[in-house]
Amino acid sequence: MLPKFDWRTTLFSVNSFAAAMLALYIGFALGLPRPYWAMTTAYIVSQPLAGAVRSKAVYRVLGTILGAAAAVAFVPVLVNAPWLLSLALALWVGGCLTISLLDRTPRSYVLMLAGYTAAIIGFPSVSQPGAIFDVAVARVIEIGLGILCATLVHSLVFPQPVGTVLKQRLSAWMNEADRWALDVLRERDNRTIARDRRHLAAAASEIRMLAVHLPFDTSHLRETTGVVRALQERMLLLIPLLSGLGDRMEALHEVRDDRVRGALNAVIGWIEAGAPQEPGRALVADLEGLAAQRADASWSSLLIESLLVRLSEAARALGEGHALMARLDEPDAPLSPELEASSRATAERPMHADLPLALLSGGAAVIAIMLSCAVWILAGWGDGAVAPIMAAVFCCFFAAMDDPVPAIKNFGLFTLFSLPLAALYMFAILPAIDGFPMLALTMAPPLVFLGLYVPDPKRMGSALAMIIGFCNALTLQETFTADFATFLNGNLGQFVGLFFAIMVTAALRSMGVDAAARRLLVRTWRNLSRLARSRQAPEPAAFAAILVDRLGILTPKLAESGPGPDFVGVDALRDLRVGMNLVAVQVVRPDLSPDGKDRLDAALDGVGDHFAALAAGGRQAPGADLLARIDLALRGLAAAPTASAVQGISGLVGLRRNLFPEAPAFGPEAAR
Repeated sequence: MLPKFDWRTTLFSVNSFAAAMLALYIGFALGLPRPYWAMTTAYIVSQPLAGAVRSKAVYRVLGTILGAAAAVAFVPVLVNAPWLLSLALALWVGGCLTISLLDRTPRSYVLMLAGYTAAIIGFPSVSQPGAIFDVAVARVIEIGLGILCATLVHSLVFPQPVGTVLKQRLSAWMNEADRWALDVLRERDNRTIARDRRHLAAAASEIRMLAVHLPFDTSHLRETTGVVRALQERMLLLIPLLSGLGDRMEALHEVRDDRVRGALNAVIGWIEAGAPQEPGRALVADLEGLAAQRADASWSSLLIESLLVRLSEAARALGEGHALMARLDEPDAPLSPELEASSRATAERPMHADLPLALLSGGAAVIAIMLSCAVWILAGWGDGAVAPIMAAVFCCFFAAMDDPVPAIKNFGLFTLFSLPLAALYMFAILPAIDGFPMLALTMAPPLVFLGLYVPDPKRMGSALAMIIGFCNALTLQETFTADFATFLNGNLGQFVGLFFAIMVTAALRSMGVDAAARRLLVRTWRNLSRLARSRQAPEPAAFAAILVDRLGILTPKLAESGPGPDFVGVDALRDLRVGMNLVAVQVVRPDLSPDGKDRLDAALDGVGDHFAALAAGGRQAPGADLLARIDLALRGLAAAPTASAVQGISGLVGLRRNLFPEAPAFGPEAAR
């Protein structure tokens, strides 16, 4: 299939080629031993968005320096013990990979690059250990040169700022949140709406990853990083708030109350007017006042109170989100003192991390590298150092995937496809030309054409495999030599490393989409179990950050896995609502009487037991005993005189609705 030929895609490909040729030319001029590394690196670093190039460039340079330092430390000391040196480098790669997988931001490139850069420098240097420092310096310069050239070209020649794309996505997300809120308030089939809009969680996670590049952007929006971070927090809270609001609207479908209807109409009108800031503050205050005016302790009154609490929280988050969007559009737009302080906060929210899976990935890399080293050492293969290098690279490149094997196979296949093209150039075209201008001219057709595929996420891996395979196979140096035996022997090592990377990864690390989805669900249920049994409430936005991030990862996996026995009754949004309800309940616990705390703790322990059983593989519904405990805790909170009891009631009502959607109403006699 032909690539897109729009001007942005074409510009990206031309810029990437220009950066690669600039790096190659400077490499020749400086007399670097492997200038083609600079050319290849320029392609690896290139991204359609200028901010992404710059952020990854910084982290890649740091990782390269750290990896070079590790190689310099290991090789001279262990060169006379090849097995021990192989083990040291393999453990370094595996350890760096493990730690990098715990951070899903561009910072992870520091340790990932540190891992396989040590392998790239260390393994070929065993035959010349005395020159290890010179080799390390040369590799750092070559890689750094490629990074510098890519950064300069993509930043100066019609750059595509991250800020522009990010602002468009944030605006689209807030508009979708407005539509979701209006659909919920108008009672338009809330269950279907909530299910269909789980993709907002995935979009929020993507926006979060995109925002990481903003401080490195070429647009003025890099100065609004704090505003974007504050807006993301409101986005994280809006997903459970709007979902919980829909749940309460469904529970009150048959209840007719003038206060509720008036409040709903007021919020609908406010959203349709664009959610203006000053009227929004007054509206939230009115809703909070209505929530405090409970008629009695009947189930319908408690539901109304819970609905009004959630409505005020959703209106506040929505209003603050629109105020922050206005600040992005107009730097002088006013913000409340609280939002102003929030926009200056520098703390980052936690993201989902899977330590056991990261350890498995690191372990797979260690084993694949050691097996490649065994073939190299035992066979006495002069050019065999390529095998453990490529095993390290393949294991690191694709470790973040659920099943890396198909991607590794695809990369290897397209690398193989690049070799005939590289052979044609090496043995037929390049011997017939002279000088750098002719070299650049002859290299342009395949590289510019393949570069058109790189911006397409579906074809990026295949295109990069062709480009990297082609550039590395040519081994362009200041003095051109074409030797078929060297060409064949060097490229054979790639596929030995590829074979071991595939074999070990398939045996230890790969998992299907069903297993990956189940793993995420189990981790969520364990988190909910721990939260329920805890006696301290986490900060709501921080807790929502992890659950929404996990929901964003989980949603496409559930859609891909389809209906199956492992996912019957699974509702990821419901789990998110349960988590936020637990936070609300834990917040009010310190203000309760000893008897109220005992009742609440009994209910929370029951919720914890339920989710612990789910995580252990049990699929049974929560029992009547848990329902009785929640109702008993509700009675205590309904009679509590504290102002914070309203939040606790809202949380318990939400828990009751989420865990027992078909349970009979909590009758007025229960409050006596």
